Amino acid sequence: MTFRSLIGDLQILSALMLIGFIVREICKPIQKLYIPTSMLAGFIGLILGPQVLGLIAIPKSFSSYAGVLINVVLTCIVLGISFSKSELRTYVDYACVCISVWGLQLMVGAPLGDFLSTIWPGLPKGWGLLGVFSFWGGHGTAGAAGTSLEKLGSHDAVGMGMVLSTIGLMSAVTVGMVLVNYGIRKGWAVYTKIPDSGYDPTLSGVLPKEHQKPIGIQKVSNNGINALVFQASMVLVSELIGGTIIKGIGATVFPGLLKLGSLVYGMLGAALIRLVMAKTHKEGYLDKKTVSLISGCSLDILILGAVSTMSIKLVTTYVVPIIIYSVILLALTIFVAFYFCKKICKVEWFERACCLFGMASGAVPTGLALVRAVDPEGKSSAPAAQGVASSAWAPVYGSMPAILPVLYYSGNVMACIGIGAVSFFVPLLFGWFLFKGK
Repeated sequence: MTFRSLIGDLQILSALMLIGFIVREICKPIQKLYIPTSMLAGFIGLILGPQVLGLIAIPKSFSSYAGVLINVVLTCIVLGISFSKSELRTYVDYACVCISVWGLQLMVGAPLGDFLSTIWPGLPKGWGLLGVFSFWGGHGTAGAAGTSLEKLGSHDAVGMGMVLSTIGLMSAVTVGMVLVNYGIRKGWAVYTKIPDSGYDPTLSGVLPKEHQKPIGIQKVSNNGINALVFQASMVLVSELIGGTIIKGIGATVFPGLLKLGSLVYGMLGAALIRLVMAKTHKEGYLDKKTVSLISGCSLDILILGAVSTMSIKLVTTYVVPIIIYSVILLALTIFVAFYFCKKICKVEWFERACCLFGMASGAVPTGLALVRAVDPEGKSSAPAAQGVASSAWAPVYGSMPAILPVLYYSGNVMACIGIGAVSFFVPLLFGWFLFKGK
C-alpha cells in the first residue's frame, strides 16, 4: 500500500462516515437508539458494498484496520490512566468479572460443542473450543486457534472460527444496542440521561453553546511542534518502545513473550512513559483530552472498517448448531456480565457491563463501541478498566490458542474444561467476597 492509496481509502471511509452522519441526523429513531455514526456508516458500507448491492468497492484494507487501530486505542487508554490506589481498586473488581467470562465460555463451550457434534457429526473436531476465542478474542484469535486445530487434523476449523466470530460480532451490535437502550431508559447509565422534557439537544444538530467544550488543550508551543503531532507521537512511540522490549526479551530470554502479539506493545510502552513522566515530574506535557481524541478517532475508523467488511456468506454456514451454541454462550455471558458487574463493580457498573458484553461477544472494539453509545463524551473509566483487565489476562489468553487445541487432541478434554472452571470460579469468588457491597 502506498501513501496515495491510503489517502484514497480514507476518502471512501470519510464519505461513508458523512453519509452515516447525515442519515443519523435525519432519522430520529436512529438517534434515540444511540447508535454511533461509525457503526451506522459501517452497515451502510456493508449494504452498498460487493456482498449485498455491489454499488461501491470496499477497499481490502478496511478489514485490517481493527488489528492496527485497536493497538492505538489501548495505548491511549493506558497513557491516560491515573494509577491511584482508589482507581486501581475499581479496575481490579472489573477484571475479576472480565476474566470469569473467559472461563465461563471455555468451561461451557468445550463440552457443548462436543455434544452438538454427536447430533451433527460433520462439525469440525474440537470446534467447541472456538467459542471463547471467537467471542472473547474476535476474528484474529479465532483464526489462530482454528489454524492450530487444522494443523492437528480438524477440517475447516478456521472457517468455523470466522463464522462464530461474525455471529458474535453481529450479536454484540444488535443485542448490545438493545441492552444499551434498556439501561439508559432505566437510568443505569451515568453519562447519558433522557431529559425530563423528552428533548435531548446532544442527539443531533449543532450543539448548543452550553454543551460545546474544547476537545483538547495545547501543552507545547506550535513554534517547536504541532500540539496534536506531539501527543500522537507519544502514543505511537509507546507502541515502538513496548514492541522493542517484548521482542528483545522474547528473542533472547523468554520466547513465550513473542506469543503475546502486538496487543500489549503499546500498553507496556505507555505504562513506562507514564512512569518516567511521574518520576521526572513531566506529566504536564501529556494532555489527556487530546489523547482521548486520538483514541476516539481511531475507534470510529476501526468500527467502520470492521462492520463494513463482515462476511455475510460465512454466517450461513452451520446455521443450526451455530445458533444453538451462540445463544447459550451469549445468554450466559449477558447474565454474568450484567449481574456480577452490578454486584461487584463499585462505579459505573452499567458502562462496564456494556463494555464487557460487547468485548466478550464480538471484540474489544465492539465493547468500546457500546461504551461510546452510553458515554458519547468519553468520560467513563470502563475503557481504562478493560485495558487493565486485558493487560493482566493477556499472557493467558494470548497463549491459549496454541495450548488448548493440543490438550484437546491429546485426549485431555477435561483439562480444557478444568482450565475454564478455574478461570471462572476463582476470580468471581475473589471479586464477590472482596468487593460485593463495599
